[in-house]
Parts: sequence; C-alpha cells; structure tokens
Amino acid sequence: MPPPASRERFIHSASLIALSLTVLASGIATLIPWLSPVRQPMDLVIPPVACSIFLGLLATLIRRPPWVAGIMRTALLTALVALAAPAWFFTWQAAVTPNLLLIDIYPPVTALFLALMVMVMIYLPPRPAFIAVLLCWLLVALPVLLYLLSHPQEMHTPRGADLLMAYGPVFILIAVLLPVQRGLTGRIQHLVSEQARMEIMVNHDPLTRLYNRRFGEQVLQDMLAGNRPGGVIMFDMDRFKAINDTHGHPVGDAVLQRVAQRCQELVRKDECLARWGGEEFLIALPGIDHAGLKLLAERLRGAITELTVAPVQQISASIGATLIQHDDTYTSLLQRVDQALYRAKQQGGNVVMW
Repeated sequence: MPPPASRERFIHSASLIALSLTVLASGIATLIPWLSPVRQPMDLVIPPVACSIFLGLLATLIRRPPWVAGIMRTALLTALVALAAPAWFFTWQAAVTPNLLLIDIYPPVTALFLALMVMVMIYLPPRPAFIAVLLCWLLVALPVLLYLLSHPQEMHTPRGADLLMAYGPVFILIAVLLPVQRGLTGRIQHLVSEQARMEIMVNHDPLTRLYNRRFGEQVLQDMLAGNRPGGVIMFDMDRFKAINDTHGHPVGDAVLQRVAQRCQELVRKDECLARWGGEEFLIALPGIDHAGLKLLAERLRGAITELTVAPVQQISASIGATLIQHDDTYTSLLQRVDQALYRAKQQGGNVVMW
C-alpha cells in the first residue's frame, strides 16, 4: 500500500522547490549582467556556472530522490562558493582601485546570503550547522564588513548601511534563532512520529499487525471508485474453532500470527492484506489479472498448508477469489467473493474456489 506522508517525503518536496527557486534566481543573476551597460568579468562567470550546477543537481534529485541529503549539501557548498568568490574579489578590487566604490560594484546578493543561512540550518545537524554558519559568515560577510569599517564614507550610504545591517545584526539574529529552529524541528518530528504511530494503531490489527477491516474496506471502496481493474481474495482458516477448543486461545493466536506473517511475504507492497474478522482474511489486489489471481491464491493455499505451529497437527484455509467487474459495487463484490469462500468450505476446506 502507498506509504503515509513522512518527513522524508516532505524534505524531498521542499528540496525540489528550493532547488527550482535557486535555478531561477541564478538564471536571473546570469541574465542581469548582460543587460547592464558595465559588465564585470566575475558577474559573467559565477552566475552561469552556478546555474548549470544547480540545474544538474535538480535533474539528479528528480531521478534519484534517495540522494537528497548529498544533493542539498552539494547545493549549499556551491552557493557558498558562488557568494564567497564575489565578496573577496570585489572588496579586493575596490580596495586597490582608486575612485572605485564597493557599493557601486558589489552585486545584490545579501538576500541570497541570508537564504543560504536558513538552508544550512534546515539541512545540516545542529553542530555542523553552527560550524557551517560561522564559516559562511567568515567567507562572505567578513571581508565586506572589514572593508566598510575601513571606508566610513561608503558605510554611511544607503547601500553601505544595507550591507552592514545584513552582514552584521541580521546575521547575529539568525544565528541566535538557530537553537529555536532546532527545537521547533524536533517538536515537528515528534508530532510526525506520533501521527504515524496513531495511524498504525487506527489502521492495523493489534494481534497480526496486518491492516484491519476498516482500512481494508477503504481500500476496496477506493479501487471501485477509481474503476481500477483488480481482484479480491478472501480466506478463512479451516476448523479454527477446534484449534481454540483443543489447544487454547494462545495457540490459536499463534496460528493466526504465523498465517499472517507467511501471507504477508507473498503479497506486494501495493496490495492490501487485512484481517477481516476472527480467522478470516481479505486481500485487495489492484491491477491483477485472472492468471495472476489464480497463481497467488494457490500459492497462499500451499503456503498455509506448509505451516507448522505446535501442537497443531494440520493448518489449512478455504479460499475464495474473484476479479472486479466493471459494474461491481462494494456489496456485490463482497457477496461474490464470500460465496466463493462458502463453496470452498462446502468442499471440505484447503481448496480455492472462484
């Protein structure tokens, strides 16, 4: 069955959005210098190279979702280099070139720097995140701040004040918020875990760990509502009351658990095996054809017969199976598979009927 929403899926979706926006931002940064009357060589090199790398990382993430952690770390390193290179280059150029002001040539990357800080906090563990934030500040912000402090006439301009605030007090605020963000992340993870635990409790049978009837009914109704082809298998343990009466309910529970475990090994991830009630089980099988349904039903029958749970001498099940028809309703489908199961019982059990 499709897995429930998880933190991993959320991180993957968020990473796709973040990389897509980064590609867009770096693409715009690539275009802007070509529209400017004065072009700096650094502006013609760094943005297109960064855009190409981000685009490659985005394509890789789409094709290889499990690589999300490594991809995002590579993206963060690329962003750091793309921001650090102009910070050092332009401050050096302004420092050694007479009448050249940093506020006139420094690209508008302060917002990207702050965005990089936030991404570092999200994708790195607490201690590496703190080290990475400090490294980013040293490589990107420090040279600009040192230049401005040594050139008060530029620092007091609107552009200089903006750089001073972004790389100074705003950065400190973000660094202070790092522990708060980690606490919120931990709380969210706890809530997600609790939600997953509650979903397991609501949708699963406590004895066999299979899906319960409530969830099985929902799956059948979804299959019918979507007009999806498929089939249904329902099976009932033979002479199960005699097992309970002779050997006790703990032995009967052990038989159900072993049957559930063995049958679960034979069904696919997208198929729903549910404990329907007592010693009765149902399997919803989307996309299966007649040959596949027949093969699976016989494999289930044989696998159950081969099970041994001491001191029970023989374990078997009666099995009914049917394909979903185009005009089926929930009631008609269950009635048909239940009738097949009833005929299997009439045959003495340990048989498959259609």
